[in-house]
Order: sequence, then C-alpha cells, then structure tokens
Amino acid sequence: MRHKILFFDVDGTLVNFDRQLPASAAKALRAARAAGHRLILCTGRSRSQIYPFLKVFGFDGMVGAAGSHVILDGREVAHHTFGERRLAPLVAMLNEKDVPMLLQTAGGGVLTPDAVPALGRFRLFQTDPARPLVAAIREAIGPMRIDPDRTVYAAHYGETECLVYCNAPMDHRAMDAALAPLGLTATPSSLEPADEHAGEITLRDVSKAAGMQELLTAMDADVADTIAFGDGPNDLEMLAFAGIGVAMGNGVAAAKEAADQPCAASRVSKSVSRSAKVVAARLAAMARAAAVSLSSRTACTLRPTGQSGLGFL
Repeated sequence: MRHKILFFDVDGTLVNFDRQLPASAAKALRAARAAGHRLILCTGRSRSQIYPFLKVFGFDGMVGAAGSHVILDGREVAHHTFGERRLAPLVAMLNEKDVPMLLQTAGGGVLTPDAVPALGRFRLFQTDPARPLVAAIREAIGPMRIDPDRTVYAAHYGETECLVYCNAPMDHRAMDAALAPLGLTATPSSLEPADEHAGEITLRDVSKAAGMQELLTAMDADVADTIAFGDGPNDLEMLAFAGIGVAMGNGVAAAKEAADQPCAASRVSKSVSRSAKVVAARLAAMARAAAVSLSSRTACTLRPTGQSGLGFL
C-alpha cells in the first residue's frame, strides 16, 4: 500500500466559521495519521495565523498563505513574498481608492485602521458579540498590529505573503485585471458571507497547487498519491491538481466543479463519527470510496475513480 498525502484547507473545511473543530473530525485526523498517511495544512492563512488547537495534531507540513509559504517537517521549502518593488504600486492603488487591507506575513498581520470594522461583517469575527472587535480579530487570525501610516507599508512590510482586502470599489474580476501588470492576482474572498468586493491578493504564479508541487518535489512524491479537501475560491487549483479532490458540502459551486466528485449534504456528526472508526482500515485497503466530512455542517460524497480510489467513511 502506498501511503497518501492529505492536504486540508482550514476555514470552512477542517474548522467552521465559528472557529470550531468538531471532536469527531479530530478523531478522523488521528486515525489518518495512525494509518501512516501524511497530513498537510493547505490554507490561505499564514504561519502565524494557524490555530493553536490544530498544531497538536502534528501536521507534517504546511502550504500557507495560499501557496506562498511551504514548510515540510519543520524545514522551509519555499517562501514567496511581495517585496517592496511589487508592494509599492499595489499599496498606492489601494490607498488611492481607500481600500481596507490586511497584510499577511509569517510573523503576523498588519491592518489598516478601517480594516477593523470592514472585517467585522464576516462571520469569522462574530463568534462573541460582546467581545471587542479588535480582540475578536486577533483571536481569529493571531498576532496582528494596526498601522495607521499606510504610506510606509511598502518600505516596512515587503515580507508580505498575501494581502486581504475588502470594500473595494470593483469586483474581484476587475481587481484581478488591474493587478495583472503588477504580476499579482486577486481571488474572491473565502469568508462568509460571500462578497464580490473582498478577496485576497497573491503573486500571480503562486497558488495552493503551486505550493503543493513544491512540497511534493521536496518529498520526491507523486501527485497521484495526494488527496485535497477544500471549500472556497482559493481551493480551486488545489482540488483540480490533487490526485483526488474533495469539495466540502458547504463549498462554493466552483469548488465542487473543480473536485473529482460533487458533494452531498448529510448529517455531519454521524458521518465523521463513522469515519473515525473505519478510516484506517479503508485507507489501508484502498478498496472502496466512501463519504467524508470534516466540516461541522456538511459531508462530502466521493465515488470510486479507479484502482487508486480512496475514501473516508
């Protein structure tokens, strides 16, 4: 049996937008590890933004910041940052249009003051209405600071890996077109509720799929031995690239189209509970495909795709 490399998106996949990892999903992760499979986080979050409660599972690596930062067994494989040259014209454009932004770096986030109320409309930051918004944002994304002097961003934060924006005067398609000459690209926001005027900006040749390839090269592994789980707009390349792509039942339509099989909603607790009991045997046997759910609300159905088919139940 060939052990598999499992790539997991975080928000909306492993963890719901109430920042909860179901206990049954945790059991399924432990079962996969016990079966000898490699566990990799593949997320839009930067290293500093990974939830502490995920670190206890001993993930073997990370494709972070939507492909910008690749780590395997504690070793940095690749790290792609904007640099002052690319960041300067981007920040100038966003400043001209007064667009709120969050700059992601491996060491923490940097927010414009207007990004605080702008981010507050997203469910990820609304788990406790009584909690001050700044505290809620820090709890959700880890170390961060608010820098009111947007004119120094390019000079001070060239190590930016990814930039999150919201309340833009254009949709993500127009934003992407405007960024193309800068060697950058815009992807729609993965946060809830969906918003055409919010998204994330990365280097144009950087994606979760590209980061996966860098990690596989470092492992001397084959993409045929990968399974990816995702739900959002920044998961499309990952789901299409993986040997098997699994879109969560709560995923956007484009994610389900990019995956190998569409997902069907079902009772999550029951599905994942069953997964914890049989996942190791199913992975070892490589015989049948079944259903998987690591979301708190929905489950995915994955049908056999040939002799390499693998399933969680």
